[in-house]
Order: sequence, then C-alpha cells, then structure tokens
Amino acid sequence: MASSVMSELVLFIASLLVAGMVAGGLYVITQDISDGILTKGQDVAENLRTNFEIINDPENIPVSGSAYVFYIRNIGKESISFDPNSVVVMIDGSIIPPSNLTFEPSSHLSPYEVGKIYVPTTFVSPGYHKITIVLDTGKKKSLVFEVG
Repeated sequence: MASSVMSELVLFIASLLVAGMVAGGLYVITQDISDGILTKGQDVAENLRTNFEIINDPENIPVSGSAYVFYIRNIGKESISFDPNSVVVMIDGSIIPPSNLTFEPSSHLSPYEVGKIYVPTTFVSPGYHKITIVLDTGKKKSLVFEVG
C-alpha cells in the first residue's frame, strides 16, 4: 500500500513539473508574439506620421528655367526635413549631387504642404525615366515619368 501511494505521489509531482514547463513555454511564446506586435505597430505609426507622395503628372513634368520641377506633398502628420542634406534624389538609379538640387521651401515641409524639387535638365535626357526620392528617415517614393 505504501509503495502504491509513493508511485502516485511521484507521478503527481512529475505531472506538475510537466504542466509547469508547458505553461512557461506558452508564456515565453506569447510574450514574443506580443513584443512583435508592439514593434510592428510602432513601425506602422511612424510610417503614417512621416509620409510623402510625388504628385507630378508623369506625362507632363513642368520646366522652370533649366530645371524640371517635381512636386512633393507631405501626407504625414509631422514635418519632414526638406533640403539637399536630408533628401536624396535619384534619376534612373544615379544620385543627383545635392549641390545641383534646389528645394522650395528649403528647410522643412509641414503636414499637407507641397514642396518643389528642381532637378537640372542636364541630368534628364528625352524619354522615360524613374525618379526616386528618399527621406532621411528611409522612406522612399518613386515615379516613372516621360520628358520630351
């Protein structure tokens, strides 16, 4: 009788240990999922706060003097840096040197404000091209356009 009670006690303790390990594993997995959701949510919120669009008509890029004008609209909730030191402009994958670009306004773009980037016509030959604009936050947008 005593051996029967001892074996039941050992099985009971073993089952408690197994249940504890399973509960601990589930807790760790749930915590990892929760942390991942929190991080992803923060990334999405940041993307919504700092966002922009290139709003040109791709078939009719305006010319001002000897430069093409690209219109950028801040569609985010926060101001974005808008100058040659914080914005990278690429045409067909080639970076336009910042000293050749002109920005208007020249410091920042407030929410819902439209800015202009002037790209010299010497960097764009007739035909189809792709402009890519990258902010200092890493956010980038592209537009395929045609010049005559």
